[in-house]
Amino acid sequence: MPTTSEPNNPRPGPLGVSIISGEPVEPEADPFGVVCPSSGDPIPDRFHSASAGQVNDAANSAWRAFHQARDRTEDDRATMLELIARRISGMGEAITDRAHLETGLPENRLEAELNRTTSTLELFAKVVREGSWKRIAIDPPEPKRRPSPRPGIRRALVPLGPVAVFGSSNFPLAYSTAGTDAASALAAGCPVIIKGHPLHPGTGELVAQAVSGAVRDAGFPPGWFSFLHAGGGREHAVGVELIRHPCVRAAGFTGSFEGGTALARLAADRPDPIPLFAEMGSVNPVFLLPGSVETEPRGIAQHLARSISIFAGQQCTKPGLIFLVQGPTCEGCVERLVQELDATPPTPMLSAGIRQRYLRSLLRVIDTPGVRVLLGDPASIRKTSQRVPDNQPTHEKPVLLRTTEAVFVEQQVLHEEIFGPAAVIVECKDPEGMLRCAGIIQGSLTGSLFLANTDLDLAQALSGVLTMRVGRIICNGVPTGVEVGYGTVHGGPFPATNRPDTTAVGPFALERWCRPVAFQNTPPALLPPELRDENPTGRYRIVHGKLTREAVSHRRHGSAGPG
Repeated sequence: MPTTSEPNNPRPGPLGVSIISGEPVEPEADPFGVVCPSSGDPIPDRFHSASAGQVNDAANSAWRAFHQARDRTEDDRATMLELIARRISGMGEAITDRAHLETGLPENRLEAELNRTTSTLELFAKVVREGSWKRIAIDPPEPKRRPSPRPGIRRALVPLGPVAVFGSSNFPLAYSTAGTDAASALAAGCPVIIKGHPLHPGTGELVAQAVSGAVRDAGFPPGWFSFLHAGGGREHAVGVELIRHPCVRAAGFTGSFEGGTALARLAADRPDPIPLFAEMGSVNPVFLLPGSVETEPRGIAQHLARSISIFAGQQCTKPGLIFLVQGPTCEGCVERLVQELDATPPTPMLSAGIRQRYLRSLLRVIDTPGVRVLLGDPASIRKTSQRVPDNQPTHEKPVLLRTTEAVFVEQQVLHEEIFGPAAVIVECKDPEGMLRCAGIIQGSLTGSLFLANTDLDLAQALSGVLTMRVGRIICNGVPTGVEVGYGTVHGGPFPATNRPDTTAVGPFALERWCRPVAFQNTPPALLPPELRDENPTGRYRIVHGKLTREAVSHRRHGSAGPG
């Protein structure tokens, strides 16, 4: 298998087969290919989906590795994460070149995404070594307590076991083979099995080569990481088999609402249900408060236009709904937004299939009574949506629609995500109308407020409503661009995710792959090392209800990414 461990190695390339327990396996299932979305040309390489037997092998190997490596220390895992980051950086040019070919995403975006991926791995290495994530708590025994003695109880988070991670279509690096789900699971002490995404199989396999080499160099059992190709007739079967496998103890998914809810049902319907953390669709509402529109119409329009159109609107945090109060000042902002979007060149979508789904969901909104098209050609959209050939470029220009508060309240289709470069302006009669709309939006990853000093009362009311509807509230900024840090929340109420109590980005993402275990009156020899008095892990320990040891300042780590 190509690696970067030797300086004279040739440029690495995909072999077209799955990697199980660190080794490429023989092809068994039917091959599939991928098309370059920028040109419509087929990419010559052929890839082979994992067979049912290979899925079983990967899951069983992960289960064995989990038990074989139970005595590995936090420092061991941190070292492995750092090795993964270095190996990915060493293969960086080959990885980004391949990702550009398979996704059509610009090279500078992919370089930033690669940096975000490696920075996240390095951040998790620091978090693992620091140890506070284990949420250690100790209640010392009180044998003389009356009326009954108090037992000694110690508690910590422990890893769940092997985790299946589903690569996403729109983030071939930051949410795929070594992305945030995989990195956080590995940091927590869980082996990882990746279901590769069929739209960027070569990219996924190259990253998998880097991860497998780092796992080997760190001395972990080879079953600690596997990568399974999944495309053609086996695209969905591989995922179903992973979720149902008894050795898989949790899963992470980033993708469509249909895919996420289907997998969540499978995970819940097992004889032994497992947690599945699904990030799905999000409308990411933006509220332009009257004072902000009056003072900064041009700047707001420029920021919104870029956020709507960048990377063809294929981001989970793309703003899809824009609320404003009717009046002369809002008209000037709308006109500027139309001008900015109209000047945006066509950008390739990730695949012909994604483009067709985008156009069809867009048509459902265009055909809704009371919706006007401010920018875009409905006739062309209707014609193109009938058939999007695989052998043509997938470029699309932004589309801007407009409707009223009354129509938005009545039409459910306006509450749904349009995954692509389109947004809907909702004109409210008054500020109270904004509040009414905010109260009925679907659960979203983000909610944005553009406000001036004169808008503080309305902003306070909106923020109170949005706290119940979104995972991250942004003031005077757009939702695209996710900072990786301790304070980050990348999640939200259903249908943005199925688990609003978690985040998919930042150090707290690690806790998804753990569960608490308590040890009562347990001899020190039977305790995990971090719970022993002579070998405490981490600087945060709650003893007898009080925080002890030096508290670690949550220094800012990581970098902003294109999420």
